[in-house]
Amino acid sequence: MGMSTEALNRVETLLLNGIDDSIYSCYTCLVLRHGNVVFENAAGYLNTDRTERAYIDTIFDCASISKTITATMLLQCVEEGILHLDQEVRYFFPEAADFPIGTVSLKKLATHTSGLPPWRSVKEAPNPLEAVLNAPIEAEPGTRYAYSDLGYIMLGLILERLLGDSLDMLAYSRIFSILQMDFTGYCPPVEWHSRLAATTAPLGVVHDPNARVMGGIAGHAGLFSTATDLARYCIAIMPPKGQKDEWNLLTPLARKLAHNRQTDPPLSAHTIGWFAYPNGFLPKGDLFSSHTFGHTGFTGTMIMIEPELDIIIVLLTNRVIYENENDGVASIRQRKLIANLIGAAVQD
Repeated sequence: MGMSTEALNRVETLLLNGIDDSIYSCYTCLVLRHGNVVFENAAGYLNTDRTERAYIDTIFDCASISKTITATMLLQCVEEGILHLDQEVRYFFPEAADFPIGTVSLKKLATHTSGLPPWRSVKEAPNPLEAVLNAPIEAEPGTRYAYSDLGYIMLGLILERLLGDSLDMLAYSRIFSILQMDFTGYCPPVEWHSRLAATTAPLGVVHDPNARVMGGIAGHAGLFSTATDLARYCIAIMPPKGQKDEWNLLTPLARKLAHNRQTDPPLSAHTIGWFAYPNGFLPKGDLFSSHTFGHTGFTGTMIMIEPELDIIIVLLTNRVIYENENDGVASIRQRKLIANLIGAAVQD
């Protein structure tokens, strides 16, 4: 696949150092090129008791990678002629007409340019919808980029109302079952618990506090998955060059909205659902092209796609297993170093 094995072996060394430095207790990592696995590695223990080892099929709390699932279903609705991205929240929730968020478009929600604050607890409100409706608009929509969980909570609620089912069931029927992502979902069942990487939350319970209040099913967080399943998902988002699109998850034009920046400079770069260059949340390192896009999760997870080199990276860790949730800066730095090592492995 035109990749240096020696350079890829350095990725394993760096990942093992993360365990030794207590950045996380375990990890799984997959790197694909042209749709083929060129690096597959897992190590560590699922919990601090060091009783169960991690394997490539270990299930992780993916945190904000959930947002890409919400965005993919939003794009499917665009394809189906159910909605368009300039429609405003009040169209789907007439009760939002008298609130500031009522005139915010779906596109602004999806690209974090809605003016909503980055975070607000939904616990004190009667329900999540009321919490978002009553959230202040801190900037004129379209004038500021602020990465906001609230925007994706609203998108999840819109999808549920529009399509008439819960977000977890929608994701299963529209994505997971199609891609045969057999160990991906929300609220992992008891039979999955022996394969779950622990966080500070009870086993099988989502780490994110707002998603937890929402029963573990939300537009911004709640997804649990494996490296293998997420690799399938990434292939569906960006089919390998010269190969047939096996799953038809999105049409080519819809995929472009996921691949390409949908915000105008000087705002930070975001696609419909994904970080794009030069967004500071995208840990693409120094060697990957400006067309790279991806998403990370607070729990220590990352999926990243480099279209020019036809590379997919899936890295799952449980950074939040430690009570102090450890050094987030160290985790971010490590992701960039890993991207550089993988970029250095490319030989053609």
